[in-house]
Amino acid sequence: MTANGALIYATGLKMSGNQESLMSVIKIKSCQLVKTIASVFIIMGCSEISAQPKEVKTVTIQVGEHSPDGCKLLGKVKGSSKDSRTEEKDTPYISRLMNARNNLRSEAQKLGGNTVHIIYANNSGKYEIPGVDKEIIFVGNVYDCE
Repeated sequence: MTANGALIYATGLKMSGNQESLMSVIKIKSCQLVKTIASVFIIMGCSEISAQPKEVKTVTIQVGEHSPDGCKLLGKVKGSSKDSRTEEKDTPYISRLMNARNNLRSEAQKLGGNTVHIIYANNSGKYEIPGVDKEIIFVGNVYDCE
């Protein structure tokens, strides 16, 4: 019997046969609904797990004259503050800088690298000069360093 049925009996009211069968149907339907919802959540959880990459590599960004020693060169990448979908005219400098770095790291990961040696940087976006584009650009060589 459900909690509602127990409550009705506790108040001294008697349930007819039709009410008891209705309560049984409601109980069965609610159990089926709970099982269905639980199944949906399990399926959604499994799809989220499988959508995640197996191994996320961290990418080190290096600056300076010398490239990393003992590493395999994989190619050249570019990271721009405008590569982000959230780029707006009034985006703060720090956000644009982080977008450019994150895009550079993302491009390096696509090549399978774990180190980027920056060979060119255009950081004119730091200053508010009328008519000057605020885009920040990093270009670097991607390496696989073990």
